[in-house]
Amino acid sequence: MAIRTRRVGKERYLNYLRKSDEFYRSAEQAARRGDWTAVVSNAVHSGISVADALTVFYAGERSTARDHDEVMRLRAALGINRAELDRNMRHLSSLLEVKNLAEYEDRLPSKNEAESALRNAGRFRKWVLARLPERGRCSDTIA
Repeated sequence: MAIRTRRVGKERYLNYLRKSDEFYRSAEQAARRGDWTAVVSNAVHSGISVADALTVFYAGERSTARDHDEVMRLRAALGINRAELDRNMRHLSSLLEVKNLAEYEDRLPSKNEAESALRNAGRFRKWVLARLPERGRCSDTIA
């Protein structure tokens, strides 16, 4: 099955990093308030955005599929050691598994689920950030 993607200039990865930063900070703030649904939802979107930064930087494209699991299939284009990539993509997979819970199901995420989502987002972000060029100010973006 073809992966639905959109070409994006490699320099635009900074915009996806900024989105990820904002979502992650929002997740941390929500955790301090005990807003578990907001923690999960923001952690998930932080993970998706940082995954987009990775694929934009390495492959010049991002997934446009409604099903965010398709980003997992962009692995081959990234040129990163498969074992390392698979090990770290588990954090993103875990985030995608709780996305529906936070956004569509009739039950609320628990504190433990929210804390786990925040941990997974943080670990995935740390790994991705180590694979991207150093960037200047957090406010760097490309218009």
